[in-house]
Parts: sequence; structure tokens; C-alpha cells
Amino acid sequence: MKEIKEKEKTAQEIISPGKGFKGYTIEEIRFQRALVSMEAEFSKAKALKSWGNIQALNPFMPGPNKSSLPGKAGTVALKLINGLNYLDYALLGLSAFKGAKKIYSFFRGKKK
Repeated sequence: MKEIKEKEKTAQEIISPGKGFKGYTIEEIRFQRALVSMEAEFSKAKALKSWGNIQALNPFMPGPNKSSLPGKAGTVALKLINGLNYLDYALLGLSAFKGAKKIYSFFRGKKK
């Protein structure tokens, strides 16, 4: 909340500057550019850390550490997907369709 109030104050100063404002100095502009680039780097690092956490928790994505469980599960899933041919996919689809049909007919009820 404190940061929001500080930013609102800064925004108001920018919108309606005092009568003594004669522009920014080179040092102020350099400082602002450095501050913006530093904020961008922090945001990038935060996003990469979040992506690392997602990658570590996803069982179908190989993890950065090869001895971790998600990495092993991801490798197994990748080998399973790559090791199947078209006939295997057709049989998996047929069995999934049959199971879905049974579930649908169970919940739909009997026709009169």
C-alpha cells in the first residue's frame, strides 16, 4: 500500500509539476534508465524462477536434475509417446471411446 501511495505521489508530480521544473538533468535520466533496466532484470529473473518451479513440478516435462522423479516420469512419458505407432494410437482411441460411451450411457439413463 505504501508503494502505491508513493507512485501516486510521483505520478501527480509528473502530471502537474511545480513552477520551478525546468526539465531533467542528464544524471536523472541516466538514473531512471538504470532503474528501469534493473526492474526489467528482476522481472526476468522472477519469471525464470517461476518457470523453473513449474518445470520441476510437471511430471511430463524432463526436469533440470536428471535424478529427480519428475524428470524420470517425463522421460518415461516421452518414450511412451515416441514409441507408439499409428495402430497403437488407434487402439488407445478406440478403448477410450468405449469407456467414454459406457460412462455416458450410465449417466444418461435408459430410454423409454
